[in-house]
Amino acid sequence: MDRFFSHLKQPFTSVWLSVGFVVGCIVTVFYYQTLVFTVFALSLLIASAYFKPFYSVLLGFICGICCVWGHFSNFYTISPLVLHENQPYHSHITVVEIISQRDHYYLKVQLNKINQQTQSIIKPPFALITLKSEQLLEVGDNITTWLQLAKYRSQKNYAVFDKERYAFSERVFFKGKQIGNYIEISKSTSTDLIKSYRQFIKNTYQSSTLNWLYYPLLTGDRSVMSFAQKEQLQQFGISHLLAISGLHIGLMFSIGFFITRSVISCLNFMVKPLGQQLNLSLIYSFGGFLLAFSYVYLSGFIVSATRALIMLGCYLLIYYYAKQALRWRSILFALVCVLLIDPFSLLNPGLYFSFTAVVIIFWVFSVISISRVGLVAIIKTLVILQIALFIGLLPLSLYYFNGISVIGLVVNLVAIPILGFIIMPSLVLFSVLSLGVDISGLIGVFDYLLQHAYQSLLLLPVDYRWLDTSQFSLQWLISSYLAVLIVCFLPWRLMACLPIAVTFFDQYLQPKPRWQLDVFDVGHGTMVLVSNQGKGFIYDLGPVYFNTFTRINSTLVPYLTSMGIEVEVTLVSHTDKDHIGGLTDWLQHGYQHTFRLLQPNGPEQGCKAGEYRFYDLTITVIEPAEHLKSDNDNSCVVHISDGQFSVLLPGDISTKRESQLIAQQSLLKSTVLLSPHHGSNTSSSELFISAVAPELVIHSTAYKGQWQLPHRHVVARYADHNVMQYSTAAHGQIKVAFYSHQYTINRARDDESYWFLKD
Repeated sequence: MDRFFSHLKQPFTSVWLSVGFVVGCIVTVFYYQTLVFTVFALSLLIASAYFKPFYSVLLGFICGICCVWGHFSNFYTISPLVLHENQPYHSHITVVEIISQRDHYYLKVQLNKINQQTQSIIKPPFALITLKSEQLLEVGDNITTWLQLAKYRSQKNYAVFDKERYAFSERVFFKGKQIGNYIEISKSTSTDLIKSYRQFIKNTYQSSTLNWLYYPLLTGDRSVMSFAQKEQLQQFGISHLLAISGLHIGLMFSIGFFITRSVISCLNFMVKPLGQQLNLSLIYSFGGFLLAFSYVYLSGFIVSATRALIMLGCYLLIYYYAKQALRWRSILFALVCVLLIDPFSLLNPGLYFSFTAVVIIFWVFSVISISRVGLVAIIKTLVILQIALFIGLLPLSLYYFNGISVIGLVVNLVAIPILGFIIMPSLVLFSVLSLGVDISGLIGVFDYLLQHAYQSLLLLPVDYRWLDTSQFSLQWLISSYLAVLIVCFLPWRLMACLPIAVTFFDQYLQPKPRWQLDVFDVGHGTMVLVSNQGKGFIYDLGPVYFNTFTRINSTLVPYLTSMGIEVEVTLVSHTDKDHIGGLTDWLQHGYQHTFRLLQPNGPEQGCKAGEYRFYDLTITVIEPAEHLKSDNDNSCVVHISDGQFSVLLPGDISTKRESQLIAQQSLLKSTVLLSPHHGSNTSSSELFISAVAPELVIHSTAYKGQWQLPHRHVVARYADHNVMQYSTAAHGQIKVAFYSHQYTINRARDDESYWFLKD
């Protein structure tokens, strides 16, 4: 590693400019409009006044800021056309992806023109739209119709997949639906090489059992894979093998390199007279790069493939220019090229996995010496490399996926060589031969053998495939890699304990809440978690959409796993679909036993009144309604208290039930109130608000929902009582943490929305 440090010490302006540029992009994307951005910029400005190298870093930093703003202004801002959400627009669109096709089409489309106004010639924005068409639609079709468009917005919750951030990174800026029946569809007349190539691959392998595996490997398109197949590969820790990345580009380069060398060797009698005028190694590399480029082109220049191709190009340029292998600067310059093309690729976790993996590979080959050539030496190198990759990528896996593949290390030791030396070369050979010869029999034999190998893999018990972990914070991620850098690159290895110790004591000394209330953002519906000492009480299971989709799998279960919370009690307030919609999914996760305490006869049969202890909390389930037939008024009303602070969960009760509760002198007074019936004007009477006397009210509502809740009169009534008000529609998930003498309020949309996602 002395070579590495000697490069760092050399005052190469290009290196310092590159460092400043990368830092400028990172700080601007993640911290613009925050104190961190201001402090960092001022610190760099002061440092540049005293240390000469920081002049170049500062210049690169400024260039990074300009790059982010240039891309944001030109390619990531919403159309300058002011859209009125209730107004239809004459739109010209192109189908990019067919997401689903049931009663109607659900499409990802490119917005070319809105009311005859061109959106962008270079990078038109995308939208997700619903469309009805009797004619069969295909990717590439041009459509003219009337669309009602709105800015893309999704629910916002902590510790779960951020749809808004992902949509932004994919430049999906709008949601929309077709208005009226007018539609014109024109098929693309231009010859699409990529489309023809993908159809050829489908036809070649359509009779194969593992065609869902071959097609993504050769095209980068994983749309043919089912959710179960993707989940299986993730559990085995080999899902990265289907995402065209550095491994695949390296394999294609190697195949092209050796093919070119073989051809040149066959033409040796023609090359030999040229003598030393030809750099044969350069020609071989050019052939390899040409095949890799063709592979990326036919994949549609997907992000991961393009990024890997840029890294390969940078490495080759530096290698042949500087005549020295494994130049660390090639990684830095490749990162600069990637960010120049799109600085918002920093939002893509794949960027960190791919560059970290390359750094690990470079480091391994810089510290180990391969003195022998043979099968044993190759196996030994592969084992060392795979262990290093497993350890090096572990923090990223824990941070982004809240888990790790238990058997991933072992499976990858077998899967990667099989992919590199057998599967990919065979698929390339089969695809080329299929252009002129029918080799379906040979493909069948290959598929039969590989299918049996995959079936053997599926015999491994599910419990040994994937290990879920609690939340791995950004602070732990950074401290982990700081410790690794110290161990690998500095002589004072004991100092690696310092960042780990700082993070540990920082989190250990942080005051812990006694208990916590979480009101999830689930649209029009209710889903609440009360947690105490790592145990959870669930009140309502949220809505169901299209009788299919719920927020159990996408929101509740991931959050419980991330926070390390074990649910012991579940209560469904009543049987309306916006409260009990997630029941089926909840039961499929094995939570039947959590209904025994409060709903022993099943969640459809109402709740059992009484007072119950839940660790440090007292849960009081109030007597059901008398003489009230309404399902809403028969909602289970629950009061939760620690003796000082309390929460009231009233379901969908109306003013009639509110009056009855007051007359019965029920336990109502609470610190926090979940507004009855989502803030409907049929509830939250003046007398009820006075009886509860909340300091905070939370409205669980949908953003611009059809009922426009919370109702303005309800908002006014709470305001008259000086009650703080938050709604999940406006603020996302609401988190209230209760301490001994105070409580804090956190809002997901305020805490986790970046400057480019602000309303």
